[in-house]
Amino acid sequence: MKTNSILHYVLTALCFFVSDKMMAQEMVSLPMGGCGRLLDTNTSTQKATAFVLFPPCARLGVEASNPQYMTDTDVNSYGVMKPGTGVGFCGATYIGVGTTGNDFPANKPIYFDFASEGFNFNASINSTNFVFYNNGTEVYSTPVGGHFFFDFGTSEPRKIIKIIPPVAWDEVRLSYSDIGIGFTFNDSRIYNILSEYYTGMKFIDTQQPTDKTVVAGGSATMTGVIENTSTDETPENITYQWQVLNGGVWTDLSNNANYSNVTSSTLNISNIPAGFHNNQYRVVAKSSFYTCSFQAISNVGRLFVSAVNNPGTIAADQTLCMDINNDPAVFTQTTAAQVTGTAEFQWQSSADNSTFVNITNATSATYDAPPVTQTTYYRRGVRSTLNGNTTAYQYSNVVKVTIKPSCLIRCITTNRMIYTKLTN
Repeated sequence: MKTNSILHYVLTALCFFVSDKMMAQEMVSLPMGGCGRLLDTNTSTQKATAFVLFPPCARLGVEASNPQYMTDTDVNSYGVMKPGTGVGFCGATYIGVGTTGNDFPANKPIYFDFASEGFNFNASINSTNFVFYNNGTEVYSTPVGGHFFFDFGTSEPRKIIKIIPPVAWDEVRLSYSDIGIGFTFNDSRIYNILSEYYTGMKFIDTQQPTDKTVVAGGSATMTGVIENTSTDETPENITYQWQVLNGGVWTDLSNNANYSNVTSSTLNISNIPAGFHNNQYRVVAKSSFYTCSFQAISNVGRLFVSAVNNPGTIAADQTLCMDINNDPAVFTQTTAAQVTGTAEFQWQSSADNSTFVNITNATSATYDAPPVTQTTYYRRGVRSTLNGNTTAYQYSNVVKVTIKPSCLIRCITTNRMIYTKLTN
């Protein structure tokens, strides 16, 4: 970093400096985040009021130096202004930059990369201002901080201060003046003056990816729309990349049979298999803007798939006799149905193992059929309901109940006595 620590103890009324044209219109990345375009300047000025006879002013440690650093490409260099310690009616101490070309337009934001350090104890009326000039005439002023009588001072961390001058201008200064006794051990620093400032990107709250529930084989979309966090400048060339969480690692998606538009703000998911249940998705947005890079990551959207992974199996075939007992035993399940969501059952019967019809009120995992008079076939349907999305029924194996008309052995019996008469 360029040093800015030289104190001006010289008892002069005015120190004035004009630089050659500095590099401008450069895009720079700022160490505290964001980036910006440097203000296009070609002059710089500085003034440290140390001692004057009229109006009386005497100051020790006053400094105004390195204004040219405020618009150079070293983002950590800065112009510095120190009011110093003294008494009297002290005129302005300032650092400033400007241009000998066209005026800067009115109502266009300008951004000061500003910080201050130190301590004040002033029995004075004093102020620090950003002052704008046009052709040497002050046209607009706005305070950095105004103080009255006793000021114990504060240190301001490095931050961006946005100002919108309402008039055209060609020079801006950070200026300090006071009336009274000032004991000031403070410095104000301007690291960069920017004509454009880009703070990064974020996703619009109302257009973040949201949880979706679909049936297996269906389709869904995930949407994440980006906006800039600044109301003034918008990063260009925004790209999107959708990701899915696999084994705790976010993995970029590629277009395939299930995914399309993986590099747009809206992801399409189609032909969704049951295995996608509980997948997590997010989108990463990036922008490369000159030397600046931005990235924003959306919220996570979950995909819930209502599916029947396995309808299960039921038992078992039975053979019954009309003349003994034609009431089938309860049909049980040998393997349970596997679903995501809530399982719903529907038993069906058929006389020909081809056309099945629903059995009224037969909606449990097991089924106790009433007595039958003919051979009948049974199966169990199962479907999944999840967050209001219901799949079609899938069916188990078929069991057969065979009916025989008779199973008893019939014997001919009589109580008639048969005898043979014997004669001599």
